[in-house]
Amino acid sequence: MITVAKSRILRRSMIWAGACLLFYFAPAFAARQSQSSPPAHPSQASGPLAEARSSLSRGNADDAIRILSGYIETHSKDSAARILLGQAYASVGQTDRAEEQFQAVLQDARDDSIALAALGEIYAGKGDLEKAEPILAHAAKAGHGSPQIRMEWAVVLAHLHKYKEAESALEGVAPPSGNEQRIGFYRLRASVSLALGNSTAAATEVEKALALNPSDPKLALAAAVVELQAGNWKRAATLAEPLYSNTHDPQVGLIYLEAQVGSRADFHPTLESLRSTQLAAEDQMALRQQLAKVLISHGEFADSIEDLKVASDLDPPRADLQFNLALAQFRANRLDDALATANKCAELGDNAELEDLIGDIQEARGDNLAAAKGYQAAVALAPDEEKYRLSLAVELIRHSNFDAAKVVLKQAEELQPKSWRIQLALGMDQYLAGTDDEATRYLLNAVDLTSEPETALRYLGDLQLERPSPPDPTAVAKLCEYSDRQPKEGQLQFYCGAVLFRRGFVLADKSHSAEILRRLRAAATLLPKDASPHCQLGKAYRWLGNWQEARGESEICARMDPNSADAHYRLAQIYEHLGQQQQKQKEIKLYEAASSRVADENARRAETLKTFMLTIQNGAADQK
Repeated sequence: MITVAKSRILRRSMIWAGACLLFYFAPAFAARQSQSSPPAHPSQASGPLAEARSSLSRGNADDAIRILSGYIETHSKDSAARILLGQAYASVGQTDRAEEQFQAVLQDARDDSIALAALGEIYAGKGDLEKAEPILAHAAKAGHGSPQIRMEWAVVLAHLHKYKEAESALEGVAPPSGNEQRIGFYRLRASVSLALGNSTAAATEVEKALALNPSDPKLALAAAVVELQAGNWKRAATLAEPLYSNTHDPQVGLIYLEAQVGSRADFHPTLESLRSTQLAAEDQMALRQQLAKVLISHGEFADSIEDLKVASDLDPPRADLQFNLALAQFRANRLDDALATANKCAELGDNAELEDLIGDIQEARGDNLAAAKGYQAAVALAPDEEKYRLSLAVELIRHSNFDAAKVVLKQAEELQPKSWRIQLALGMDQYLAGTDDEATRYLLNAVDLTSEPETALRYLGDLQLERPSPPDPTAVAKLCEYSDRQPKEGQLQFYCGAVLFRRGFVLADKSHSAEILRRLRAAATLLPKDASPHCQLGKAYRWLGNWQEARGESEICARMDPNSADAHYRLAQIYEHLGQQQQKQKEIKLYEAASSRVADENARRAETLKTFMLTIQNGAADQK
C-alpha cells in the first residue's frame, strides 16, 4: 500500500513553481512607471511646469527639481507641480522627498488618483507591499478604473499572493498598446492564472506574450514551464529543446526531459546528457534527485533507480534517500534489491513508514508472514496512525483472515471513530466474509462520515445487488436519496434503479416499475459506455413481460460486455421465448465460451478485493 509519505516522491513535481518563475521574469509595471514621466495632471499648466516636464522627459531630473522647487515656493497648493516634483525625486532615487510631495497633495485632495498611484509605487519599490496595496486599491477606485493603475495594483496583489483579487483587478482591462507593456501584461495575467490553478488559461496568455517576442529565451523558458503545467508536453518540448541545446543548463534540461517523458518521446538521450553534467557533489546530488522526481512522476521507476542510487551514494547517512531508492526499486518490481535497500535504511533509523514499505515488499515477494510482521511493526511504531492499521487489516483481508482483520479494524475504530475509511474497510471485510447485514451497516456508516460518499455508495450498491435476500431498506433509501440530489450522476441513477428492481424482483412487487425504468434509462443515457444499465433494463423488461424491449436492451448488454456469460444466457432465453431458435443457439455457444473463462464465485470476490485494495490505498494516500 502506498501511503501518504511514500507517495510524496511519486507525485508529479515541477522543477520551479511556474507562477514564481513567470512572475519574476515579467517586468513590473510599478518599476517601469517610476522611470517614466507621469501622466499630465488635469490642472497642469504651461510655463515652468511645462519646462520642468520637458527637462524630466530628456532625463535631466536635477534641472526639473530646480525649476519645480522654486515654483512651489510661491505656488504651494499646485498639486500638479508637486506630483511632477515627486516624480523627479523618485527618478533619481530620492524616494523620501518624493513621498513628501505626494503626501502633501493628498492632504488637500485625498482622492487624487495620480498622487495615490505614485505613492503606492514608492512603497512597492521599497518592498512594503502591505502598505502599497490599499493605496493602489484607493487609486484604482479614485481613478475610475484606470487600466494603468489597475495593472500596477494587480502586480502588488500578485506579489502578496492575493491572486483572486489580482484576477478581479485585471478583469476587463485591455492590453496596453506598447509591445513591452503588452508582453508584461500577458505575463502578469499568465502568472495569476497559473497561481489560481488554471494552467490552460496561463498557457494561452504566455503564448500571446511569446508571439510578440519569440526570440526572447527567458520568455520561451517561462512558456515551456507553463505548457508543462498545462500538460501540453509536445509544445513544452518544442520550446525547451533549442534552449537546452544552446545552453546545456541542467535546469532547462530538466524541463525538456519532463516534456519528453510526458509526451512519451525517447527521453534517454536527454537523460544521459543531464547525467553527464559535471557538477560539484552537492549540486550533483540535487540534480540526481530532480531527475528521479521527473521520472517517477511519470511512472518511469526503473530509469529513476540509477539516479536515486547515485544520490544515496553521495550522502550514505541520508535515510530518506535510501527510502526513496527502496520505494523506486519496489515499484520497478526489483523486489530483492528493494528489500536489501530497505533493510539498509532500517539500520540508519527505523520508522513506521519504512516498516509499512517492507510489508509491501514482502507481500509482493510472496512472504505473507514477513509482510504481516512489517505491517504490525509499523502499527507498533505509530499506533495512532490510521493508515498503518489499514495496511495491516488489508493484508489480513487479502489472505482471507477476516476475523483477525476485524479485530485490527475495531481497534482502529476506537482510535478514529469518525473515519470513513475504517468503516469502509470494516464493511468490505464483512462483505468478503459473507456477512451481508454487518457489511451493509458499516458501509452506511462510511457514507454518513464522508463528504464525498461516492466510493462507499458504489460498494453499498454492489452489495445490495449481490445479496440473496432483498436489499436493505435503509441502503435503498440512501442510494436513491443521493441519486435524487445528483440527477446527472449516472452511476447513482443506476444503483438506485438497480436496487429498486432487485427489491421488486425478490419480493414480486412491481409497484415501482415506472420509477425503475425511468432511473435505468437515465443511467443508460448518462453512462453511454457502460453496459450495466442496459443489462439491468433487459432484466427489468423481461420481468415485466416486455419481450421486445427486453431483447433490445439485452442485445446491447451482450454487445457491450461480450465476456458476460449471464448476458448471453439471458439473451438466449429471450430468443427462445420469441421463437428465434437460430439466434438462441448462437447465444448458447457464446454463453458456454464465456462460462469457460469464468472460474467461480471466488474469482468474482477476488476481483472485488482487488478493486477495494486500490480504493483503500488511494484513500490512505489522500489523508491529511
